[in-house]
Amino acid sequence: MFKAKLSRRWLSSALTIGFASLFAFTTAQTALSQTRLESLETNLKAQYAEIQKVIKAPPPMIGNVEMWRTLLREWQDDLAQQFGKAADIVEEIIKMNPPQLDMWRERLETLRLYAQPISSPESRTVYGAGEVEKRAHVLSAPAAADTDKVLDAKANGDVRLRMVLAADGTVKYIFPIKSLDEVSTEAAIEAARQIKFEPALRNGRPASQFVTFVYEFKQGRSSKPYIPRTVF
Repeated sequence: MFKAKLSRRWLSSALTIGFASLFAFTTAQTALSQTRLESLETNLKAQYAEIQKVIKAPPPMIGNVEMWRTLLREWQDDLAQQFGKAADIVEEIIKMNPPQLDMWRERLETLRLYAQPISSPESRTVYGAGEVEKRAHVLSAPAAADTDKVLDAKANGDVRLRMVLAADGTVKYIFPIKSLDEVSTEAAIEAARQIKFEPALRNGRPASQFVTFVYEFKQGRSSKPYIPRTVF
């Protein structure tokens, strides 16, 4: 009987130690994963900044036309590569099964689209404004919401968003080619999702079209967005 009690005590102690060790190991793994995730997100922000840096510096349209076209193509290729690097980082994030997984998958899809090399319209499913018979017609485009967070940020400047007004009537593939602070940029993105429009037409059918919208902020308040004359 004494041996049975001792055996039960030993088993109970062993289980307690085992559970404690397992808990400590799980906690350590969770902390390590969180650190890794934060590191990847930091790298992604840096890559976004690199993309925006490249976007700001297209080759000036001066000198020999053929030389300018060569430089433009090199710039476009560089930009596509920068988007590809950002997509690679997001893929690593997705492998970690982070919170808001659907958001990360949508972001990956967006980055992969912009990472595609320049190609002829016949090989694509999204077109520029000059590649459609009838451009998308915007019905309504609300300003960014004046939430407390946005007003507290007191941003001055503009957020420039590249997006696709898709053939199915939805706004897709939103990317900030020019940002302000995180709060104001996210407010502009959320407003862009609410844009209503009639899709472009190509070969007589609804088509997806690239477009850029600018959201201007003054002391945190956003005015109605507009389509600029130049993309970047």
